[in-house]
Amino acid sequence: MNAERLQRRFVGVLVVALVLLAGCAGGLQGAGGSADSGAAPSSYQDGAEASSGGGGVGSYYSESGDRVLIREADVRLRVDDFETSFRKLRGVADAHGGYVGDRSQHSDGEWDSGQITVRVPAENFSAARDAITELGHVEDENVRVLDFSTQYQNTDRRIEQLEADERELERLLANTSDSEQALEVRRELEGVRNQLRELRAQQASLEQREAMSTIRVDMHEPESRKPPKNFESSFGFTDAFLSAFYGGLTAVKWVIVFFGYAIPIGIALVGLGAFGSVLFLTWQRIFGYIRGVFDGEGSVRPGGGEPTTDDSEASDDEP
Repeated sequence: MNAERLQRRFVGVLVVALVLLAGCAGGLQGAGGSADSGAAPSSYQDGAEASSGGGGVGSYYSESGDRVLIREADVRLRVDDFETSFRKLRGVADAHGGYVGDRSQHSDGEWDSGQITVRVPAENFSAARDAITELGHVEDENVRVLDFSTQYQNTDRRIEQLEADERELERLLANTSDSEQALEVRRELEGVRNQLRELRAQQASLEQREAMSTIRVDMHEPESRKPPKNFESSFGFTDAFLSAFYGGLTAVKWVIVFFGYAIPIGIALVGLGAFGSVLFLTWQRIFGYIRGVFDGEGSVRPGGGEPTTDDSEASDDEP
């Protein structure tokens, strides 16, 4: 019984120690990675190393030894004919052991432009770049060498540590008989394996980018060949028709806006007019009634007798 307890305690302490060790290694790797990311990857300027021949910027890069260097270039070319230059560009990629990757093309009448991505082996980067610049007039060029040596070495050491942790956890899982401890070891083992998969994928991506350099080419024909905006009609009939069409739409819009304001105002004015007419007619009736009353009272004598007439006065005068 005591031996079993000692074994459980030993397994628990060992698991905790492995977790702490993995965390410390991760912290060291993170610190190294942050130091690397704090500064931009080193980029070697033109002529910083011995020239290996050729007239382009990419020709000045010599062998890198054990360093992990990723070479990239962006080239903007003005060519006489886009399709012809593209076929030549594809031939350059094939001749240097590479291939043409992504491609996009835009046509504006008879004027063509586009972007092409070329991937070539790293050892042929300079020669391929020099051959590409000969296809036309270089308007802009940007060559970069990105140094990922420190990141690669840190990741490699991290992978070795995690592989050792994986082997130790597998040994513990095979020797433990306690279900709770086995479940805990399995969780730790799964976490270690997930980290290994992620780090190995990062290493594979760096290795692929190091092995195959990238040259992005932006080609376009001379701007003088670019047609005017109204190239569909030399007299601008299309533009005139479109202007008239949009002008008509604008007029319709303002008519709708006018009636949108006028209709509610008209309804309100009609209501006010009807209300005013009713008030006016009512006032006329009341005023007429009051006037009739006052006229009737004026025709009665103050003594209360019947009103006199001229005939009665005439009869009183007779003998």
